[in-house]
Amino acid sequence: MLRARKPDRPPSAPCLGTRPLRVLVFTTVFPSQRRPLHGLFVLERVRHAAGPDADVRVVAPVPRPPWAARPPARALVGRLPVEHPRFVYVPGFLKPLDGVFLFLSALASVRRLRREFDFDLIDAHFAFPDGFAAVLLGRWFRRPVVVTLRGTLIPLSSYPLRRLAAGWGLRRADRVVAVSRALADCAAGLGVPRQRLTVIGNGVDTGRFHPLDRAEARRRLGLPEAGTLLLSAGHLSARKGFDRVVRALPRLLAAHPDLCFVVVGGPGAEGDVGPMLARLAADLGVADHVSLAGARPPEELALWMGAADLFVLASGFEGSPNVVWEALACGCPVVATDVGDLKELMPGHAGIVCGRAEDQAALEAALLDALGQGWDRGRVRAFAAARGWDAVAAEVLKQWRLAIGRREAGAADAEAPLLLGEVLRTTSESRPS
Repeated sequence: MLRARKPDRPPSAPCLGTRPLRVLVFTTVFPSQRRPLHGLFVLERVRHAAGPDADVRVVAPVPRPPWAARPPARALVGRLPVEHPRFVYVPGFLKPLDGVFLFLSALASVRRLRREFDFDLIDAHFAFPDGFAAVLLGRWFRRPVVVTLRGTLIPLSSYPLRRLAAGWGLRRADRVVAVSRALADCAAGLGVPRQRLTVIGNGVDTGRFHPLDRAEARRRLGLPEAGTLLLSAGHLSARKGFDRVVRALPRLLAAHPDLCFVVVGGPGAEGDVGPMLARLAADLGVADHVSLAGARPPEELALWMGAADLFVLASGFEGSPNVVWEALACGCPVVATDVGDLKELMPGHAGIVCGRAEDQAALEAALLDALGQGWDRGRVRAFAAARGWDAVAAEVLKQWRLAIGRREAGAADAEAPLLLGEVLRTTSESRPS
């Protein structure tokens, strides 16, 4: 059985005193020079949590197959120092071992960083492979780990081996934060004790996303002042359901012949359905009413939301969809499928949650209903304004302190040795009974 070598220093709990927490954020979903719009929701939470109470550094491994060029080792995103070690993997193969490969790929960078930044805690985002690898790093360096669950956990659970690996890591995390109640329930189903689980939804940058005069927003975007603008945004992946909206257009155009559907977003890690959407629009005879605007920075997305009459999210699954709260913060009402925490949180005066993604008729009926209503955009904005990132960051800081307190109280897993043999067995076991 292969054991990790002795850690670089004794495994004593950090003595915080009155100094800020030192937090190592660990995630593969974070903006980089190559992908500046990737993981902006993680960046927003991290940068708002950093401040007088928390000194934060980021390790954001960049997935690369062995034959690819090495990414820049260090960068500065805003005021956040970021390291980008290369996460070596083989595309399409050995996916249940991605967590182990990620741990091994990041270990040298984290050890080097620790010499200048002796972190008190690891804050990881996504259950697998990121959270899994972070738990291994936590066991190696004898530091507590907080894992934030986002929308990928539920679909990942359909893969037995990855589900086992994710569960192994989450049960050993000191605190687990879910961005929606559905994700918290999924984690509990994997054996995470409820007392270590909490729900903290995503926030919204209410300074960047705020109401604009629609005519002025359209002028700045070069759009005609007249006409009905239906907007959606996100990476051009199949799960975002943009095709469902395109399929709804013939029925919508019968009632609103001046309607145009615009998608703001470009290809992402999950693929590119842009060519498929263009073909579908042509086949349905609605190509003149569909526009793919491409990826745009947040400042321009806010302009589109200010110009739109209605925002639509037709996703198959999400955690806590930031883009919905951004639209609402701009005063733009929303029609959305029942994903993440929307059904629990979005009131009727701000939009319509129409049901499951596969219910095409329900989506079309909700869009027709919403387009026929006179929405109070000021009231829509007021609801979203209470979900600022500062409030989210304060809740996250409490979870970080609870995780450290758990270790200081002598939790059973705190000093357990790292057994790579145990990990490898976990990722190679068969489906549980």
